[in-house]
Amino acid sequence: MKFWKKASSVAFAAMLIAGLTAGCGGGGGEKKAADAGKEIVVGVNAELTGNVANYGKSMLSGFELAVEEVNKAGGVDGKQIKVVTADNKSEPSESGNAATKLVTQNKAVAVIGPATSGCVAAEEPVLTANKIPLIAPCATAPGITLQKDGKVKPFVFRACFIDPYQGDIMAQFAAKDLKVKKAAILHDSSSDYSKGLAEVFT
Repeated sequence: MKFWKKASSVAFAAMLIAGLTAGCGGGGGEKKAADAGKEIVVGVNAELTGNVANYGKSMLSGFELAVEEVNKAGGVDGKQIKVVTADNKSEPSESGNAATKLVTQNKAVAVIGPATSGCVAAEEPVLTANKIPLIAPCATAPGITLQKDGKVKPFVFRACFIDPYQGDIMAQFAAKDLKVKKAAILHDSSSDYSKGLAEVFT
């Protein structure tokens, strides 16, 4: 299990680096920010302490590994990627502050994380207001990438399946493959992810 968690983190990080490479190679705000110095600053807003620190630490480790490989290969357009981190303490109330620090103090041109939907939702207004891309590796709540009118948020991206998809697949597996007619659902009422899957499954 630990191997696959680490492997998925590394795969996500590699995909993100590829996206940064494409973004920094074109025109517009991304290129202007990249041309400002010899480094491309990417922020990581992560749950480094608190109840779900294991998620945040795994996310950060995978990204740092991919960055190390890219930098050793010459970086992006000849520029090295610099990773700066901010600990949201696994609390949505701290996530917005962490995002503000990454943007205003560290001058990040993109932000990775957080891992949880609640913390992503809390930082999103800060990054959108500053037109900074937000990449959520494992935030599964549908509303993370959608506005109230149903339109896609222009600066928010995700790299995982949403709750409705995951919950529906589990329900189909139980009904079609296991031939289950009744199911008991045990979920963590303090976890948005757990509650989201339970709602869809039923």
